[in-house]
Amino acid sequence: MAELLLELFSEEIPARMQAKAEADLRDAMEKALKEAGLKWKLLAACSGPRRLTVSITGLSERSADVKEERKGPKVGAPDKAVEGFLRGAGLSDISQAEVRSDPKKGDFYVAVIETPGRDAKDIIAEAVPAIIRGFHWPKSMRWGTGDLRWVRPLQRITCVLDGAVVPFDVDGIESGNEVEGHRVHGRGPYTVTGWEDYSKQLEGAGHVKLSRADRRKLILKGIQDVCKKAGLEWIEDQ
Repeated sequence: MAELLLELFSEEIPARMQAKAEADLRDAMEKALKEAGLKWKLLAACSGPRRLTVSITGLSERSADVKEERKGPKVGAPDKAVEGFLRGAGLSDISQAEVRSDPKKGDFYVAVIETPGRDAKDIIAEAVPAIIRGFHWPKSMRWGTGDLRWVRPLQRITCVLDGAVVPFDVDGIESGNEVEGHRVHGRGPYTVTGWEDYSKQLEGAGHVKLSRADRRKLILKGIQDVCKKAGLEWIEDQ
């Protein structure tokens, strides 16, 4: 089983859009991987002022082979019916189909379509660019000479599967294994191999709180400390 880390790093994302974007990216990854035939144990997402992150553990290293049978027309059916069956099944000649028998309906054609599984690396390299290009923001922009739209200029894509970069390109931005910390206090970049390494470096030298809940607690504690020193009572208004 494999581990995947994906981070989309940009200029500042408006605060009101972060939670929704986090959920949308999580849902998009779930949908894309499920449709491709991959399975996983845990898929989690987090967001911050400059990043959207997805971490997946227990990911299938390869999708399963798929065998599909498509029932066709009766043997001896008109040519047009046979031709339509061949087109729909992706066959070039009726000899590629099997002949099955039904006691009541007689002999009929069946196309047996076998689709081999794909490596998770190839599926991810195809799925992530499609997700990025199709991602919906309430407001988005273009920059430079490219045609990619994002909430703010997308600067870096980190995509690592079991410690190795999943290579792909989105509008001139190549995927890699580096991340940036706090813009002032822990910029970096830092090389990462997975979620454990990622969270350790960003929350350590990078001075980044990845959890929105943790950031909120830290801010509230700061407010309470300031009020206490000033002899004031803070009444929280949510």
